[in-house]
Amino acid sequence: MKKRTMRAFALGLLVATSFIGVSYYHSAPDAPTEAEVQAFLEQRGLVAIAKSEYDQLRRGRQTSAEQPAAQPAKTVYIYRLVIQKGDTPETFAKELEDAGIIQSARTFREYLQQHGLTRSIRPGAYNVRSDMDYAAISRLIAKP
Repeated sequence: MKKRTMRAFALGLLVATSFIGVSYYHSAPDAPTEAEVQAFLEQRGLVAIAKSEYDQLRRGRQTSAEQPAAQPAKTVYIYRLVIQKGDTPETFAKELEDAGIIQSARTFREYLQQHGLTRSIRPGAYNVRSDMDYAAISRLIAKP
């Protein structure tokens, strides 16, 4: 192909693309009719309301949200933890996690390791509550 032919071809592509673009952006999509909107809302189980009614509902929700809600009583679980001589922290940490006393056995083991308490765990029976944090549990089961 010669330069002139190539330029003419490129110009033709540019003009064709321009016409397609102009016709695409200037042709407005058909707006949905009132019946189509109602059918769409009914199909999805939605309701359309006026903006003033919506604003009124929002104001009512904000005033009710500002009032403090009654806090439900938190249930505290008590678990009897028995540590035998030779038990590893993995063993009783998993036991505490299964009982719902701690969130994560791995995190509790890491806490014991970071504070150097893994070797100072004392065998015995301990009453552990679910409202205790890792520090309180470790003070209970480890030598000071």
